[in-house]
Amino acid sequence: MKNKYFISAPFGNYIKPEGCIPVTGTFTLEPRGNRFWAVLKTLRYNTAQQGWVNRLGLPNPGIRAGLERISRNEILSIAEIEKGDFQKLNVLIPENQSIELNLSCPNLKKKLSWESAKYFNPEKREWCIAKLSPLTTPEELEFVVKFLGFTQLHFSNTLPTVRGGLSGPILRGYTTELIDLARSKYGNSVEIIAGGGVSDFGSVTNYLSNGADHVSIGSVCFNPFKLRKLLKSLEL
Repeated sequence: MKNKYFISAPFGNYIKPEGCIPVTGTFTLEPRGNRFWAVLKTLRYNTAQQGWVNRLGLPNPGIRAGLERISRNEILSIAEIEKGDFQKLNVLIPENQSIELNLSCPNLKKKLSWESAKYFNPEKREWCIAKLSPLTTPEELEFVVKFLGFTQLHFSNTLPTVRGGLSGPILRGYTTELIDLARSKYGNSVEIIAGGGVSDFGSVTNYLSNGADHVSIGSVCFNPFKLRKLLKSLEL
């Protein structure tokens, strides 16, 4: 299996380097405000933990706008705000559209059961990914893999903190532990995308050597110089 590299949402809306797969979104059933203004209000750099903190809460123009914008080689990131939204989204999204289900936004007011995610058929899509929290428990992982049927797993989303979701190097340990957990329970029956703190070639190779199949690139996109250097090291 050839390693693939993803540009995670929301960066995939704007950054689409050759050789990477952009993940666009995250889109919800209905519009949720303006992403630009939400970024200005809430995005801050945490010097002590060397990561970005945000309280965005998935601002976006809604799934219909997302479907109009997406290209065939991109992955559509979606999220459920109210119980049953995934079932409704499944009706709107073409069966052959690659998707990533954001099951782990730390800034939503309530946590849902994800049960309506079962309406998506992973077998009909090239990519049908479950993006999970760094705090995912073995029981939650079992639910996603065995009950919902997802075999493409993205570890991991931002870390919940009192100030919002935290990205950056702090995620590396959580992601590595989740890779170990998934491999020990499901072996090679799952395909793992590792993300969190990917800033240089070393962090990529560490994830791959620890059992990831692919790597997701996120907050390094804030630094064009470091992103360019990373992509060059990957020979993309």
